[in-house]
Amino acid sequence: MNLDDIPKELPARLPAQPFNIDVKRVLFKGLRYWYVFVISLALTVSYAYLKTRYAVKIYPVTASILIKEKEETSEGKLLYNNPLVSGYRNYENEPYLIKSYPLIQRTLEALNFGVAFYNEGKVLTTEIYDPQIKATVLKNGGDHRFYCRIINAKQYQLYSSSESNEFLTYSFGDTVTYQGLTFIFSSRSNARATINLNQPVVFTYSDPAHLTGSYVGALQASWTEEGAGVMDLRISGSNPQKDIDFINGLIQQYQEFDLDKKNQAATRTIEFIGSQLAIISDSLHLAERQLERFKSQNSISDVSADAQRLSEQISSVEEQGTLLRIKANYYRYLRDYLQKDEFLDKIILPISIGINDPILSNFISKLIDLQETLRLNGTTDNPLVNEAKRKVSELKKAILESVKNQEAVDNINGNFIANKVKGFEKELSGLPAAERKLISFKRNYSFLESIYMFLLQKRAEAGISRASTTTDIDIVNPPMQAGGPTSPKPGQNYVFAFAVGLLFPALVFILMELLNSKVQSKEDVEKITSIPFIGGIGHKSGENNIEVLTKPKTAIAESFRALRSNLSYFLGKREKVVIIITSSISGEGKTFTSINLASVISLSDKKTLIVGADMRKPKLYSDFNLVNDVGLSSYLAGIANFDTIVQSTSYSNLDLISGGPVPPNPSELLLTNRMYEFLGEAKSRYDFVIIDTPPLAIVSDAFAFADYADHTLFVIRQNYTPIELIRTLDDSYRSGKLKNVSILLNDIYRTGHGYGYGYGYGYGGYGYGYGYGYQSKKNGYGYYSES
Repeated sequence: MNLDDIPKELPARLPAQPFNIDVKRVLFKGLRYWYVFVISLALTVSYAYLKTRYAVKIYPVTASILIKEKEETSEGKLLYNNPLVSGYRNYENEPYLIKSYPLIQRTLEALNFGVAFYNEGKVLTTEIYDPQIKATVLKNGGDHRFYCRIINAKQYQLYSSSESNEFLTYSFGDTVTYQGLTFIFSSRSNARATINLNQPVVFTYSDPAHLTGSYVGALQASWTEEGAGVMDLRISGSNPQKDIDFINGLIQQYQEFDLDKKNQAATRTIEFIGSQLAIISDSLHLAERQLERFKSQNSISDVSADAQRLSEQISSVEEQGTLLRIKANYYRYLRDYLQKDEFLDKIILPISIGINDPILSNFISKLIDLQETLRLNGTTDNPLVNEAKRKVSELKKAILESVKNQEAVDNINGNFIANKVKGFEKELSGLPAAERKLISFKRNYSFLESIYMFLLQKRAEAGISRASTTTDIDIVNPPMQAGGPTSPKPGQNYVFAFAVGLLFPALVFILMELLNSKVQSKEDVEKITSIPFIGGIGHKSGENNIEVLTKPKTAIAESFRALRSNLSYFLGKREKVVIIITSSISGEGKTFTSINLASVISLSDKKTLIVGADMRKPKLYSDFNLVNDVGLSSYLAGIANFDTIVQSTSYSNLDLISGGPVPPNPSELLLTNRMYEFLGEAKSRYDFVIIDTPPLAIVSDAFAFADYADHTLFVIRQNYTPIELIRTLDDSYRSGKLKNVSILLNDIYRTGHGYGYGYGYGYGGYGYGYGYGYQSKKNGYGYYSES
């Protein structure tokens, strides 16, 4: 293939892709800074060790209780079916009831959990549970904390803080008031934990009402499975024995609550019947004395057969009336009770006084159960309480409606009984007066006696009911520690520490990659622009810009030779070549590139001219120890000719034209015909003309040379050139403002994937490229003297 057939402008690449994270580059950066991961791991693992070593260990304690649906048959129940204690039970309420504030507060008070002793360490403070000192608080004024020290078996000291030298000495058994707290310290011989003599310990007292909330939150209560009557209780804490005692105490309080709830009806019935018996007993004694007095004053001692028959019939009918009167009294009591009492859990069941109404009894049992729920939860605003209040209102209406209907039926029965009694009394009117009086006294006595016996029977039944009652709460699995500590978890802590120790530096590197807006590598350039990439130049560590001529065997010199080779594929076989070297901003290495590219071309026996076209800040001449008295500005202004402005360097085949004195209108000078004449003269005398122009982002002078150049070399600098400027350059390339352009990556000081050119061969499809990465940068930026 003939080189002349190669097109002057290479085909544009595919449209530029959006910039994203280079995962491999982040990985290589992490490998390069491996010590950051080591430091991070050391910190996180140390934290995990300290947390595992000094964190308070948390142990789980579990228990299971059985809530029976019906009470088991007992000896008392064999004598009497226990209707007073077989009330309604809503199993959905049980987990809420056992976690209720009043029940747990009673448990804490019974266990004296408001009192605690602690060993105060430098890092950890641990509780001394159940020590040989028992503290009985008589009067408190809130929460308290102070120090105590046992002197001997009879005395102890109290002081306010560990640094305090002021203390008070007391004897065990004394009633002491200290800091507003009145208490008694007594010595115990059956304690689980002992306190050494003269060992200062912390004493704290917290009101059980304040502790209740934490225990309510810590306790978990749930059914073992749906439909089962077994409830699992679980709590976790730093002292498993204390939690075991707490659950034992809670179960005991729950059993007592269940017994109290079941015995309430029987107890209230006994009290109610007792008050009624006291009234009936007086009336019965009066009726008995009247009957005896009548018999003693009259010779009649018995009645005729007809009178006896009528008396028995009347008594039988009046017994039915007696039951109606008892029911009427109960309904009146029930109506008044529902209208007056705020809490209705003390209501008497109708079965307790012989009213066998299953519907009414069911309503009242449900009402009592709901009232227990409200009493235990107090005024707490939660869905359970609100729902219970709504159901209570509905049940009260249902009970009153049921009572109203039953009273209507009883009125009809009462009228029927009254008519029958009137009929019997009419028959009695035909008997002698003495016989009628005797029957009247006997009727009154018999009526009161039947009521008295009825009430005695009901009181006995209620007593048997209360005596035979047992709790429906049984322990299935007693409270016990369920395995080892659940916290801290050493394995989990160390795994988490390793994960954080590795992830945190990785995230930092990823964040740095996201926030880095500078060009890092050839891959970045290819993602951003479709301009051809021609090669890369390694990092220069010295101050001398003439690297190729002074150090011809360095890697940088070799990279410029590779650049010269790659340029031949863009320039073809042209004999006279003009190359513009520009960049986006100052400091990217245009001057360094211009000098060394011209130097390496001159070494190939090509007559080369370097032109300093940056007339605003001319300084290229200083690297060759030349002067700037005349230069390009002098020629363009017409005050000097070409021969006058050319300066010969100390190197063969290499001449220099500096920028010259700074003119007031550098951009306008570049647009005159003198510039065209200058380039024609330069091309006629030299094989290669290398023009060093100002940065494009600062001034647009480089665009003035675009039409004169055979090729434009755009210099970018690793970790220095902003990515946005490369996008702007790509826009200029696509719009045609810049032609025959390629990009050179300069100052490659990082090696590895995504960091420039690397030590390797090959460049695209354009030939035999040879570029170098270099060692790490030590002195930061500012290696190039150009602005």
